[in-house]
Amino acid sequence: MAAMVPVIETPTRADASPAAPLNISAYVAKQLASRFGAFEITTQAGAGTPVFADGDRPCWSVPLILTMPDRGPIGRIGEVLVDAMTGEVLADAQDVGRLCDHADRIAQRPAL
Repeated sequence: MAAMVPVIETPTRADASPAAPLNISAYVAKQLASRFGAFEITTQAGAGTPVFADGDRPCWSVPLILTMPDRGPIGRIGEVLVDAMTGEVLADAQDVGRLCDHADRIAQRPAL
């Protein structure tokens, strides 16, 4: 006797889990983004929680957070994409400049 199994659509939302096994996990993507932030933006930049972004090129979208030793986390600088297959951080010189400028603006805000 054959059973009929309904077809289930694979989610395509930005927060969906990857359908296929990936070479780069969320944990590794966070490490790569954190390293990128520290070396390319400022040593005070750290990574937040990655969100999987499915598409033609599966990536992890990782927020970069500015922290200050005396104030703790003070604001989101922006985000970087980490290729989920290769681990490449997808940011060019223009992206780096924009992230640096935003980090400077956030750092100059007065503490609440």
